[in-house]
Amino acid sequence: MNKKLDIKYLGVPNICFSLTKKNDDREKEYSKQRIKRGFDDSETWSVGDTIINFAIPRLERYVEITKDCLDEKEFTINCEKVIESFKLLSRNEGIRIFTDKERIIVDEGLKLFGEILEGLWW
Repeated sequence: MNKKLDIKYLGVPNICFSLTKKNDDREKEYSKQRIKRGFDDSETWSVGDTIINFAIPRLERYVEITKDCLDEKEFTINCEKVIESFKLLSRNEGIRIFTDKERIIVDEGLKLFGEILEGLWW
């Protein structure tokens, strides 16, 4: 038997960012989408939030793995700034109310993300 499983209900963390509940009328269709392509349309309701939530644990792990082997400590510091900004963006279910200091952190992290993206490999 080769029955395909819906990743949403496997209990594996950080692989599914579906925003629907089991009793949602769209869940049957969204389950088909997840089985077919690995994500459902609800993940596009706020693609920015989906990307940020996907990236945070991966960036954290990247820093753990590379912090002692990267020649440029500044790159690691910039990664950590991106993580901090992403965490601010993702808190409170994406409700973005920031202090002036937090706004500066977010803006800097978003700018740095664009600058470091191509260097995120080891």
